[in-house]
Order: sequence, then C-alpha cells, then structure tokens
Amino acid sequence: MQSPLYARDPILRGLVPRLVGMAPDRRELVPQEHRDDLPVTLLSGAHGMGRTAVLDALDAFYRGRIPLGRVDAARVEQAHRSGPAAANTSAVVEMLEQLACGLAPAVPGAVRLRFSRLLPGLFAVSSWHRGDEEQQALARDRIARLLVACGLTKGAGGTEGDGTDWTYDVSERLADPDRRQHDLAPVTEAVVQQYFGRHTRTRAEKAVQQWYRDRSSGSDDGEAALIRLSLRFHQGGDFQDAVERTLTAAFLEDVADAYGRWQRVNRAPRPLVLLDNAHTAAGRRFVGLLLDHRSTSGSGVQDPLVVVATRLGGGASLYPDATTRELPELTHASGWERTVASSPSAGMLTVPLPPLGRADLLLMLDAAQGPLPRHLPSALYSLTRGHPQGSRLLCEAVVRAGDGVDPEALLDLPVGEGRPVGEVLLERLVPQPQLRAHLAPLALARDRAAAQVLTTAAVLADGGLPGAGLPTAARYLVEEHWTDGGQDAAGGDGPGAEPGFVADPFLRALLVHEARRTCAAAEPGRRWADLHGLLRQHHEERGAGHEPDVLRHELAVGDAEPVVSRLTEYFGSWPADRWLDALPHVASAPHPPLAEWTDHRAEIARGARDHLYEEADDIHRSVNRLLHALWYLSETYAEPMDDLCEDIGSELAFLSMRHPSGRVVLNEAARSWPAAVRERRPCPTYGPDYGRGPLRGEE
Repeated sequence: MQSPLYARDPILRGLVPRLVGMAPDRRELVPQEHRDDLPVTLLSGAHGMGRTAVLDALDAFYRGRIPLGRVDAARVEQAHRSGPAAANTSAVVEMLEQLACGLAPAVPGAVRLRFSRLLPGLFAVSSWHRGDEEQQALARDRIARLLVACGLTKGAGGTEGDGTDWTYDVSERLADPDRRQHDLAPVTEAVVQQYFGRHTRTRAEKAVQQWYRDRSSGSDDGEAALIRLSLRFHQGGDFQDAVERTLTAAFLEDVADAYGRWQRVNRAPRPLVLLDNAHTAAGRRFVGLLLDHRSTSGSGVQDPLVVVATRLGGGASLYPDATTRELPELTHASGWERTVASSPSAGMLTVPLPPLGRADLLLMLDAAQGPLPRHLPSALYSLTRGHPQGSRLLCEAVVRAGDGVDPEALLDLPVGEGRPVGEVLLERLVPQPQLRAHLAPLALARDRAAAQVLTTAAVLADGGLPGAGLPTAARYLVEEHWTDGGQDAAGGDGPGAEPGFVADPFLRALLVHEARRTCAAAEPGRRWADLHGLLRQHHEERGAGHEPDVLRHELAVGDAEPVVSRLTEYFGSWPADRWLDALPHVASAPHPPLAEWTDHRAEIARGARDHLYEEADDIHRSVNRLLHALWYLSETYAEPMDDLCEDIGSELAFLSMRHPSGRVVLNEAARSWPAAVRERRPCPTYGPDYGRGPLRGEE
C-alpha cells in the first residue's frame, strides 16, 4: 500500500489533472489547461523531498486509464554506461523505446498511439553490423519489446508471437551471406523492408517514407533516408545527435497525429509521461530535445503530451526562461505561458518541492494510539526540517513505538525490520557504504580544512575511501546537492546555527549520530574523544580568532569545566559583542555518546549544581549556567521550556552589569535571546559599533 503524500495536492489533484484532463481518483473529465501548448513540468528538490513519490502517486492514479509511459533516466544512464558500448543504441534511443512501450498498449476508452513514424526509425538505428552478435542480440530484444507493446506480433496466419524471431527473419532476407562481415547498410535495408512489408499499409507507408525523405537531403526515397539515418547514428558524435533529434520529432509528431482535431475538440484525456532524475546527462538530453522541438517554428500542430519530470536540486541556470511557481500557486491554475517564443527553456514550468510544515507532521502522528510527549512534533520538525522522507519514517517509528517515545532517542527507534530508524534513513540518503563511513566523522568538522585533518590523520573507519577520499566526499556533497543545507521556515539551526563541512542540518544530524554509534566500538585514535582532540588541536594551531572552535571541540567530549573557565576569562578581556558571538557557537557542540557521558545540562542550567562551584566567583557560576542552558537547548529534541529560556535572559542581564564596556550589548541580548532560543532561531549578534549611535527613537 502506497504511503500518503503530504503537502503535494497542488500537483497531484490540481496541476496534473488539469493538464491531463482527468480527475486522479475517478473517471471524470476536468477542464484542460493550456489547450495548444503544454509546458514540461519539472519538479525539483533535494534528496528525500518526494520527487519520485509524486511520480509513484501519479502512476498509481493514471496507469490503465490513459496512455502512460515512465522512464528513470538515472537507470538508463547507469545501464548505458555499465553495458557494452554498442553502436546501435544510446540513452535517448533507450528512453524513446521505453516510452513507446509504455504509451502504445491499448487503454479502454483512450486514444491508441501507433508510432508509425518512430518505429521504423528505431528499427533502422537498431540494425547491427553483420557478425556482431552483441549488437544483434540488443536489436532482437528491443524490436521484440516494441512489437509486443504495439500489438504487431501477429504472424502471417494470424497467430500471436513474441517478436523474437523478427531479426532472424531479417538475416534470412540478406541475399548474400558471403558479404563482408561488418556491412551495416544491407542489414538496415533488410530491416526497413521487412518492417514496411509486414507492419504498414501502402498509404501509411508512403506517408512515413515521405516524412523521413523530407528530413534527409540527398535521399531518393524513404527507405534510402532510413538507411542513411542508421548509418549516421552508428557514426556517433554530431551525426548521432542529429538522428536523435529526428527520432524525438517522430515520437512527438506521432502523439500529435493520434490526438487529432476531433480528440482536441472533445478534450480527450492527454497521454502522460513520467521522467525521473532528469538532472542526469540522459535526462537533460531528452528534456532538451523535447523542449527544442516544441520551440521550433513550423513544427506543426503541438503535441498533447503531458510530461512531468523530476530533478535533483534546482536548474535555473539550465532553463533561464522557465516559469517558476510555488506549490500553493498551482492549486487553481499554473499561470504558465511561453514568454519567449524561440527559447526552448520557456517551455518549462519548474516547481520546487519544499519541506513539509509542522502541520503535516501532526497529521502523520494522528495514527498514534496513546498520548505522545507534548514537545514531540516540534522535536521531529527541528530534527528533520520538514524533510518528507525523514519525517515519514520517523513518524511511522513513533506511531509504532506507542507512548513509550523519548524525544532524545528518536533516531534509535526501530523501524519495520527492527533496525534503528537513523541508520535506515542514512542508508537511503547516502547509499554507498564507504561514503557513509567516510562522511560520518567528517560531519564533525567545521570546514574543509578541518575535515582534511581527520583524513590525513587516518582516523576514518575501516573500509573508508583511500587518499583521495576528501575530494571525493566534497564532490559528492556538491553533486548531490547536500551543500544547500541551512534554515527552516522558523529561521535556522538553533542557538549555534553554523554550517559545517556537511552543510545540510538533517544529513549532518544523521551523520553525527552515526559517528557516535561507530566511535563507541572504534579502535584508539578513532574514538569520539580522539576525533575532537584532533580538531581541537587543529584550531589551536590556527591561532587567534579560532578560540571558539577550540572550546567547542573541548565541550564535545563533555569536559565543560575548562570551557567555562576560559569563557569566564574571555568575558573580562574580550569586547562583549565578540564574547556573545562565540558563546552560541561553543554551545552548538554535539554531546558525547551517552554510553560515555551523563547528561546533567538542564540541572546545571537551573543552578542545581552550583554547590559544586563554591570557590568560583559569581561570574564563573553565571557563565556556567548560561553555557549549559544554551548547550542543552541547542539539541533538536530539547523542549525550550520557559524557565530555561527566561534564565538565559536573567544570566545575560546579570552579566551586563559586570562587563567593563558591554552593558548595552549584553542588555540587548538579555532581551532578545530568550525569544530566539524559544523559537529555535539563531541568537542575534551585535557588531562592535552597536549602541554607539543615536538612541532608539532619536534622530
């Protein structure tokens, strides 16, 4: 059973039904949008934003009700790269084949797509060099699939076949078996003649041959044009590119022919193509060919093909004239129009898929039978930032666990197979095991220079990437769009909001959690304290200005007392604005593994352990309480309780009376920080000139 999708109804029940002309959940026609010219709808978003899930839902809605073709461009590209470099195939040809096989089968009550132009072209370019068994096997399988999908497998006696003997019949047609082994033209000629002889009528054959002849200067007839098409395709390079344009045009014009004037007047539901991973080279190429054809003047009647594609990341630079719409804008109309007639990218409607909202997480938790901790929805949202896949899996784990859920242990909740949900999520977001092992410790680093320290010191888990691991990891984060991490709708990453080497906050949280888990059983030199010790030493060597990073890694191993002492020392010698900037950054330190450390932060923040610091002065004790309050409340699972938030303001107000020159700045922080922490926003910062200008309200 397919999981429900949240916050995607403007696409699933708004835009696509209007483009197709049919309701998603009942056989009812709806008014069609964009009568003469259709956009390619591109859904963009990061990993786990539900791009493929939207296509899955559309597939479930419309398969068997309208002609529907679906292709995963990433799989096509992977198969094309890992398979043999056969001259009679390409990623575009394979995608056209898959789409034709999906769209051609008869659908009750829908227009039947025949692909009278595309099929002879695909058959022609699939021709093989004589003696090349690999090419012949590829052609045999492709031709068989197309014949079956298009209902063309009946033999001379009217019996059904599977099409696999088609290429053997071609071999028998070759008049001279002693010709040179690598001749391609005779095979193509036999393929073309057999196709027309078996599968077309005279009138249709003439029209199709004339179509190819018009696109091949110097060809005497349609058969010669198709033979030339095949020869050029096998040449590769620019010649193959030109052939792919011709085949794409044949595909789209076949669809346009099937939906003639009568179907358009009666608003027959349009066919649907779902194209996943259009950010790959194969996907970009196919979408580009489609957009080019639609923008070409004189291309005839526009095709009625509804195309919904997905793309990892954005795409503004690739499609500069595209129209961009936010999801809520699509509820009643897309508002798309081709703004630049001659621009291919003007035929694109891009729709970024945003994170889910807090209300969506509440809906996901509705299935829980018993009461849940009151702060749990906020904790889930702070952890996932509305990441759809992460939110869904975590909410399912919460519902399954019942009322025994501890927000602190969200990532350790078991999923269906009994494994912790944090591990399962990380595997889905970073599928390569070696890369996961490499990224987990690197997520502790602030930047690339700090990450290099961990790599150089050979502290990565066994099986990690070798010497070139850091460039590989950094390139992966860029290519997979994990570098766009940052802020949620509420404003950010909590009191110590700062990106690290892994910028995306949700992925970073999963990786840090994995680092805690793996470090517990690691060899000396690779444990939690060892990693942070290396990073602390690295920042010490960087000199003045890096003191907050030094303290942050010291705090990450649970050694708070020296950190408090240093912050107390800096309080008396640093300007107040610098000290305030450093404090949240230090407090953003990840806590140590719970097996090695007991969490008393909330107690210390409330002053319950002040008796342990009788010899310290008031400033030291205040800094101690303030640091532990900020450190505890920086956790995604921590409830920003009113007393702790107000205590932050009280401590800052106390300190404002004791700083040599920073009373104004500290006073302002005392007023603004409690609200920022309560709302999980980064704490405001104040430059060195804050408070030196006119007073508020003065000119």
